[in-house]
Amino acid sequence: MSEISKLATAFEERSKERAESTEKAVVSAFEKHESALLSALSESEQRTKNAIRAQSQNLERIALRSWMAVAIPVIVTLLLSAGAIWALGWHIKNQVDTIIQQNATISRLSEQGGDINLTTCGDNRRLCAEIDDPSRDAKGYGENGQYRILKGY
Repeated sequence: MSEISKLATAFEERSKERAESTEKAVVSAFEKHESALLSALSESEQRTKNAIRAQSQNLERIALRSWMAVAIPVIVTLLLSAGAIWALGWHIKNQVDTIIQQNATISRLSEQGGDINLTTCGDNRRLCAEIDDPSRDAKGYGENGQYRILKGY
């Protein structure tokens, strides 16, 4: 029986050695697999981060375009409105200045006898003025002959 016992002991030792070598092979394979999984996860994480960064930049560009699509027409409208208001103010100021000048001219003419009544006379529709004394010999126009054509006209 000693032979059987030797065989059993040898078998047991070989089994232990095989178990240890199998365990080492499994651990080694598991470590390789774990390393490959970690590497794949790291690459996947990096791709995901890059995709998120790219999408974020894309969204920022789209948001900027959206704001520009709103802001540019608003700014242009405000600038055009300001320009129109300025132009109208300038035109009104010039018109007011002209009216002031014309009123001053009218006042000055009235003071200098400028209350002349002008009309058109004759077949040629010439400019003529009302006179104080229609009894003179010159040809007169109007109901009472009170209009005369001005000299030099």
